Amino acid sequence: MSHEKSLGNVVIAYTQGPLELKDILYTSDGRQLLASKSGVFQFNGDKFEAIKALQNSDIRTLDLTQNGEVLAAGKHGLWVGSVKGQWRKLNDADIHGIQVRAQSWYLITKEQGVLVSTDQGLHWEKEQNINQALSYMDHKHPVLLGDFMEDLHSGKAIMGKQYEWIWADLLALVLVMLSLTGIYMWWKSQKRKLTV
Repeated sequence: MSHEKSLGNVVIAYTQGPLELKDILYTSDGRQLLASKSGVFQFNGDKFEAIKALQNSDIRTLDLTQNGEVLAAGKHGLWVGSVKGQWRKLNDADIHGIQVRAQSWYLITKEQGVLVSTDQGLHWEKEQNINQALSYMDHKHPVLLGDFMEDLHSGKAIMGKQYEWIWADLLALVLVMLSLTGIYMWWKSQKRKLTV
């Protein structure tokens, strides 16, 4: 749970179920793509086929660049795909939205706010005007009891999001120690019974 970034892309099994769709994109050259929690799928003739470079990536949104390349963004970053089908990763942020304008690309990220690139994704920086305006907003959101309890148990409420893995690992270590000492105490009591 707390090591999602390091273990999040490790596949341990496959399950059967409906595809969780997030976005759809039609390109000017006739391609049809679907973004999903399981990657991006392209329509080929009579069925959708997975794009191997994006398999098992939670993709939330798709967009087109000015030169017809496809942008795919989601939980584990931003990728760009050429018309020939070659994909490369441009950013590692947790992305919730993309906006492509004439000279700039914008990313809406979970942790960093709005990022902008003026060189087609090679370099990213915080968009100053939007992020500054956001910092002045007095945005209040409700704290739900269920969310608070989850943050308390995960360690986020105690150590913050960045270090919650330490809390989870400490609790796991305590659980292992309690199990081992419980077995040891039981073994000692059994040994005592045999000597009496």
